[in-house]
Amino acid sequence: MTHNRRRSTHGSRTTAPSSLARQWQRARCAGFTLVEATVVSALMTVLAVVLSSAWAGLGRPAVNVIARARLLAQMNLAVDCLARDLGGSLGDAAGRLGGKQQAAFVGWLLPGNGQLWLCFDGGAAPNGLPDWAPPDNVVVYMLQGGSLVRWNQSSDTTFTVARNAAAMDLSLAGGQLRIQLTFQFRDVARTCTFIASPP
Repeated sequence: MTHNRRRSTHGSRTTAPSSLARQWQRARCAGFTLVEATVVSALMTVLAVVLSSAWAGLGRPAVNVIARARLLAQMNLAVDCLARDLGGSLGDAAGRLGGKQQAAFVGWLLPGNGQLWLCFDGGAAPNGLPDWAPPDNVVVYMLQGGSLVRWNQSSDTTFTVARNAAAMDLSLAGGQLRIQLTFQFRDVARTCTFIASPP
């Protein structure tokens, strides 16, 4: 096997032409070209955008579930309190400790300012009529600062029934009281409707 040897212009060393081609190919394959690096960078950017949107999509339902659970808990508190007061007798100590006629629910009033007034018969000899003044007990439901509040005028006690209350719509239809409560937390809103029969 014979090789053609050429003399290099840079010294006295001679190199075969085929080994020069191999060295040139090795030197050329040793790194990335600018085009290859740009294509890889673009693909990594697309992959990062797809993964971040997928990650955000996975987290969003969990946040909505938390918001819905919070609203459901607040709606349950409001419905329980209204059901107790509209159930026939005052839920306070006077209604729990008295006789059947003592602190009986005798009427409601919608004064038109977004409040619901409930009257419970009171005194030593209950008359069965809503007097809206002592000795009757008057309980007022109203919205204050995003909360549904229950105020007992007779004992002057107020407590928050439920939070995240956005609206309370009251109406009378066919002798029944319709209470529509809307609760909102972040961008999730839920509405519940409570219908009560007259006492």
